[in-house]
Amino acid sequence: MSSKATDMYDVQAEELFLQHMISNPATTSELGDVIHVALSAERTDLGEKLIMIASQQDAFSDESLRIAGASEKARSLFTKLVSLGLPSITVPTLTKRLRDVAARREIATTASELFAKASEGSAPAEDIIEIAELMSSKARDISNGDSTGGGYRSMADMDELIEDMRWRCANPNKIKGYEFGFPKLERLLDGLQPSKLYLLGARPSVGKTALAGNIVSNLAENGIGSVVFSLEMPDVEFRQRLLSSVCGVNPKKSLQSALTKGDLIAIRSGMDKMRKWSVNIDDTNRINIELLRAIARRAVHRDGAKVIIIDYIQLLRGVDPKSRNSSVEEISEVSGKLKALAKELKVPIIALAQLKRTGNAFQSDSQQTDIPRPTLESLKGSGSLEQDADAVILLHRNPALNASEADALVVKNRAGSTGESHLEFYNDITTFKEKFNPANP
Repeated sequence: MSSKATDMYDVQAEELFLQHMISNPATTSELGDVIHVALSAERTDLGEKLIMIASQQDAFSDESLRIAGASEKARSLFTKLVSLGLPSITVPTLTKRLRDVAARREIATTASELFAKASEGSAPAEDIIEIAELMSSKARDISNGDSTGGGYRSMADMDELIEDMRWRCANPNKIKGYEFGFPKLERLLDGLQPSKLYLLGARPSVGKTALAGNIVSNLAENGIGSVVFSLEMPDVEFRQRLLSSVCGVNPKKSLQSALTKGDLIAIRSGMDKMRKWSVNIDDTNRINIELLRAIARRAVHRDGAKVIIIDYIQLLRGVDPKSRNSSVEEISEVSGKLKALAKELKVPIIALAQLKRTGNAFQSDSQQTDIPRPTLESLKGSGSLEQDADAVILLHRNPALNASEADALVVKNRAGSTGESHLEFYNDITTFKEKFNPANP
């Protein structure tokens, strides 16, 4: 194997891998991801044509390869391999071997580019760091067998779509994403989906942090880990909220009266439960988007976080020089990079957002103040928030009219329908729960 990055291919393993494909046409479609990331161009051509022919249920032959548009080199390679039969080395062993080479090739190729940019001074340090972090994430995905996502792909590549349809046919009336404790919202959104950016917006003091905390604890109870970036609230206060929701006792109750023995037992039980959660919290004040992305990458790859929560997006700082002169530019940069991060890490990101304060309408007949329901226009700071988000949920609660009830409004949903969920709010333990409506379950 050559030491040059562009020549780092394991030819023997590639040809043994292709022999397996030729000998087992029925399993060919399952090997497509390895072909796209681990094989050299000539062998990739042959592998892709084998997948195409197998999907049409045709026999492998020189003629079927010619019709499929295989190159002369690919057809010549097929003639060589078809006579060799099934190799003794297994597909999983070959796959691991090929992925290891491909990951090292990705590192070596990008390292050369990074060295050139760093030594020549042809790019700012931030850009070089960004390339290095992306390379690290992509190389890890290749090595672990995860999809590297996105990219230029032929319409003939139907693997992901076929897999999605198979799952939906085998699981009727089930959501595909992560369940997070609010069934009506889960059905509207099809759960929390990988690679998607969700905005959870509310006016101040309505309860968006409380709802985010409920989602964190519900995910944790289902064995789904998360990382929380608490930009506004200190770590310990966020933990207190989680604890009060889990055990049903607010630790700050001690400010009014002594905690009872029953309270202490409930708190201890709640803390024991929380210790087992795979949840990490970062409360760095006014963190910038690049540092957040670096921490998020480590949380996903090292700690196994499956969901990222940010409270809240308008407190995130941009790094682009243009962002320093305009809050609109800063939020546009931040929201765009969060969307890119969700796609890169293939995890859902929930970003809380502050909504604009609006004028209140006074109702003379009831002598009460009516706060209008928020809309997409209520998002504060930039139209990019709406554009970058895959779904937008707006939380509405009017403490003056009924502090114990709220509505979660799905006002944008790229992958499904809009709608709303009616919630009950328990202020003393900062907990939201969906209200059950028999007429509209």
